[in-house]
Amino acid sequence: MEADIVQRFLESVGAKADSDLYLGLFRAQRKDSFAILVLNAQIVKSALDPVHFDLRILAGLGLLPVVLLGLLEPKDADAQAARVSAWLVEDGVPCEIIRAVTDVGPDTVAAIQAAVARGAIPLVSLEASAAQTIDARFRSLAGLATALETRKVVFLSRRAGLVLSAGPTPSVVSLATDTERLLAPGVLSRGQASLLRQVKQLLERVPHRLSVTVVNPLQLLRELFTVNGAGTLIRKGSRIDARPGWYGVDPTKLRALFASAFGRTIGDDFFTRKISRTFVEEHYRGAAVVEETPVAPYLTKFAVERQAQGEGIGGEIWSLVTRDYPAFFWRSRPENAITAWYVKQCDGLARFPGWHVFWRGLPPETIEPAIRSALAAPSDFVG
Repeated sequence: MEADIVQRFLESVGAKADSDLYLGLFRAQRKDSFAILVLNAQIVKSALDPVHFDLRILAGLGLLPVVLLGLLEPKDADAQAARVSAWLVEDGVPCEIIRAVTDVGPDTVAAIQAAVARGAIPLVSLEASAAQTIDARFRSLAGLATALETRKVVFLSRRAGLVLSAGPTPSVVSLATDTERLLAPGVLSRGQASLLRQVKQLLERVPHRLSVTVVNPLQLLRELFTVNGAGTLIRKGSRIDARPGWYGVDPTKLRALFASAFGRTIGDDFFTRKISRTFVEEHYRGAAVVEETPVAPYLTKFAVERQAQGEGIGGEIWSLVTRDYPAFFWRSRPENAITAWYVKQCDGLARFPGWHVFWRGLPPETIEPAIRSALAAPSDFVG
């Protein structure tokens, strides 16, 4: 598939800036660490056409995921791998079938790495592990992801993601806060509840940062190449520190975070300001900074690293800010992508050509002074 056709297709999936961002991130990784796609028998039987198209697009971009067959049901995984291979070979997409031994050991890892080095998509069959329990097979998946330093595991599903018995499909699940609720009787189907338990153990076993997504094949490329993603992203959850003032904050890391989130350089004098509290994700992938003013607390900065947007980090930080500050105000540029989200979080807002000013919990007599204060606040960025 021609590279320009592939690029045009990605631009139709989402914003060009998004696809360029993620394509650059994926290409900067080791080729064998890109992703593991888990296909079940139903997907191979009834949804192979969109999967086949996704793999053609990814191969055209030089991205070679490991395709894992038989994780949930090992029976006939060899035949499933042969079927996927036949579809890819027909379109000239290089692939190699790898029949894993029972424990998916070093020989299997080496075979996968060799296939990727030759520019082929590895189709890994777990039929040999049919006598093992599903727990054992997921331990093998954890070992494989660890050995390859895989950054993303994607479970392709006929459903849009994790489907709840009541309510919409969640876009993000934080295992730190959502596990008990989702595993309560009747919330998820039996199969999806089992999958969530296994994913929890998978994320606990893999030592590096790993994301897991459940998504329909029709939405796979949107999941991979857009900030908002698709399906349900399952993550361990973040440790977020609430610190008084600038205490314990690394200015260099926070400056890099702001540059990633806003595309601009923060001024040095920003770190001399008298700040009430900072909320910082442990890896500096997100942060919020609250300043005391004579009117009310002012949320002067709320930022999430660009490639982490859509992972739920912002929501976790926001919940802590609103817990500690029942009343505060803030502002955002009208063209800022997060402004629409702010509209859903505020009690009220005032629109001006240069800024939208938002507030939560403010008494009526404080709203007008808060608006004036927000509009008069200086820019914190250079240039």
